Amino acid sequence: MQVYLYYLAFPNDRPRNKALVYGAYILESTQTFLLTSSAFRSFAKGFGNPQVLDQVDILWFSVPIISGIVAFVAQSFYAYRISVLAQTKYIAALIMLFAFIQLAGAIANGIQAKQAVLFSHFLNNFGTPGIWQGGSAACDIIVAVSMSYYLRRCDTGMKETQVLISRIIRLTMETGILTGTCISSTANVTNR
Repeated sequence: MQVYLYYLAFPNDRPRNKALVYGAYILESTQTFLLTSSAFRSFAKGFGNPQVLDQVDILWFSVPIISGIVAFVAQSFYAYRISVLAQTKYIAALIMLFAFIQLAGAIANGIQAKQAVLFSHFLNNFGTPGIWQGGSAACDIIVAVSMSYYLRRCDTGMKETQVLISRIIRLTMETGILTGTCISSTANVTNR
């Protein structure tokens, strides 16, 4: 639905932005198909066999690796937008650093899950999921705070525009900080 709304709202957007949106859509659609296939295999074909639930199957790829790639693409886009808004590359470089860290953690997590073959062999692994989730949470929080800061500094002199900027800031803070907090909480719960 969001891709369709993007298609309607921004028909003349840059080809690079369109490629990012459609590429992320294709990756997330692929992830959905792989997760559905794995769920069918586990819960329908493997019904009554609890050992099937312990098998990693294709989840090593469909969860950490695809999620890490999609997050990296989104975080890179935000880093670019913040560099344009801030007119400096320092914050964007920090975001990209954490984006690369979370991507590396996601790929390492996927590789370790594939090598484990069974989830029960993977239970005591806290390093790579922590790197993946920690890097992602750091990116989300830095993006939310820096977007809010740089948008707040924009003074257009027009009341309607300032109200719109205030709404964008509120939405940015709510979604970015909430996402970062949820990721941090998940990392804390899974690492205990």
